[in-house]
Amino acid sequence: MFKTILLTIAVAAILPDSGRNAIAEPLDLSQFQWKNRLLFLFAPNRNHPLFDSLHNSLSAQKAEVADRDLVIFEILESDPSSMNSKYLASEAAQKLRDKFDVRRGRFAVILLGKDGGIKLNRQDPTQLADIFTLIDAMPMRREEMQQRRRVGESDTAVPNKSGGVE
Repeated sequence: MFKTILLTIAVAAILPDSGRNAIAEPLDLSQFQWKNRLLFLFAPNRNHPLFDSLHNSLSAQKAEVADRDLVIFEILESDPSSMNSKYLASEAAQKLRDKFDVRRGRFAVILLGKDGGIKLNRQDPTQLADIFTLIDAMPMRREEMQQRRRVGESDTAVPNKSGGVE
């Protein structure tokens, strides 16, 4: 009996969290349209060198990722998949692999714009700086940056005696 309980605890400890942090199937990508850009990282596992490099860059630049309204999907074959660090059911991960036609054993980076269109689809080494440059050149992103500058200017602007702004 004790061995059975211990085995159950050990298995539960290594299984992905399927409770409160789980994102169950079905996953409707249209919920993100006009709100978020979606970045998909496909790899066989977490130890894949191209995946690991990009994953580490994303982790180190969380503020820049958030500023660009990016939702990060990590679709892995032999490790748990995730969306913004929340467990993604294997069925949902497989549907994404099928949707974007990413074969097993392959690395791929796919970026969807807020309009839902594919903006980047690469299977070779990809630097986060290149992804950010691509995003920052998009018309919608340029408008977002201009709006943020205007809001920032209005927050810091001080009217002068003649009614102008200094």
